[in-house]
Amino acid sequence: MAEEKKPEFSWIEGLSICLAMIGVQLSSEVMNQWGTYFYSPSAGVGRTIYVSVGLVGYIFIIGTTWDAFSSPLIGMWSDRTKTRRGRFAFLSPAGRRRPFIFWGSILMIFTAIAFWFPPVEGTSFTNFLYGTVLLCLHWTMFGLALTPLNALGPEIARSEQARVRIGIWTAIGLIFGLALAAALPGKLIVLLDPARVADTYSAIGYRRLATLLALVSFVLFQFPVWLIKERYDSEAVASEQLPTFSGFVEAFRNRLFLIYAASFFLFTVGFLAAQRVLPYWVEVSLSGDEGMVTELLLPFIVMAVVSVAAVSFIARFLHKKWVVFLAFLIITTGLPCIYLIGVSHIEVGTKQLLAKILFGYCGIGQGFMYAMMTPMIGEIIDYDEACSGQRREALYNGLSGFVWKASMGGSVFIATQSMNFFGNSPGKALGVLLVGPIAGLFGLLGMIAIVFYPVLNVVQKEHENSPAEVPQDV
Repeated sequence: MAEEKKPEFSWIEGLSICLAMIGVQLSSEVMNQWGTYFYSPSAGVGRTIYVSVGLVGYIFIIGTTWDAFSSPLIGMWSDRTKTRRGRFAFLSPAGRRRPFIFWGSILMIFTAIAFWFPPVEGTSFTNFLYGTVLLCLHWTMFGLALTPLNALGPEIARSEQARVRIGIWTAIGLIFGLALAAALPGKLIVLLDPARVADTYSAIGYRRLATLLALVSFVLFQFPVWLIKERYDSEAVASEQLPTFSGFVEAFRNRLFLIYAASFFLFTVGFLAAQRVLPYWVEVSLSGDEGMVTELLLPFIVMAVVSVAAVSFIARFLHKKWVVFLAFLIITTGLPCIYLIGVSHIEVGTKQLLAKILFGYCGIGQGFMYAMMTPMIGEIIDYDEACSGQRREALYNGLSGFVWKASMGGSVFIATQSMNFFGNSPGKALGVLLVGPIAGLFGLLGMIAIVFYPVLNVVQKEHENSPAEVPQDV
């Protein structure tokens, strides 16, 4: 009688990754979405400007550059960690991934809160230095938790079908996390700021929100630490340990990774640039405040969830690269509408309605993209394993993080410099509006790049710790 094949991962493990991904968004998107605006809000509306608009972008460029280089190093460190129980096992679990997630999520509590307390109440270079240092520290702790967390997905799901399922769990967590981290804060900032009663603005709402989300994200990161069993056993796998930095060299010879990196870098530069100007666009074009950001993102979240539900069906007929291409196409065609809606002479209520429709449309592409990220990076890891004999989930997730952080730095530069040169005030909003068409151009370049991603036939050996056979183009 044939032995019944067990699922590659349990629903509890899938759920724990889903919950942790919500924590990922709470730990990153609040800073990405609101950090620039908090330190350098719109001019002439009564808010405290801590750093000039021409300088604030460099806080995030330096911070994301630091993160981009530190994430692959953390990934290499995690990959080379022995899975046997270490000397501090009484404080955290053993393994290559879970101890990093455990300690990183603890240290993030402090950096996530401290960032919102610039020392000078006014425009000052001291605030620039403070924000830069705190952001670099935060991204270091964030990478310590995120890079090994991302490595767990491809590690516990080795087949194509399992990776689509774990990708859906991941996408659901990222989407709901985005709802909490990008949409809900707009309302909470207002509700948690007692000064709004007197029609003035203060930093209290941002600081209370940061404290709340830091604590919640810490709890969410703990679920995979205690509920996922790591599959890889460094003591059981007899493979030669290659020189420390050989993985970096081989990664940049991996054609799958190079195409993946180029396409996501180009697309994300544009997509995140539009995200950076969202609070400004809402204020100068739609006559709204932080609460209006929440209203725009609600249809985005709803449509993203609906599209995730359709991914497993679509993936039966389309290769993953074409699902990603479709995601890029949807979002890219929507981005220039930021300019078109902004310059239109229709009434404000109609503008706001069109903006909500636009965000719902882009949410479809976001859901597709989130669901395909784990299957794509998993295939890249398999391809590397077939060529090198090494299993390096964390390194490739760290390098993927490098790509995303590099694109974040580029997006901040585009957004802040456009506003610096062409304006970000109600009477001079061209700098905000131009980001839409620029973002669309970068999205188009990303679409062209992903077309060159090859369709491979990956053959996985039965034993979970055995390397995959060399993939072939089909």
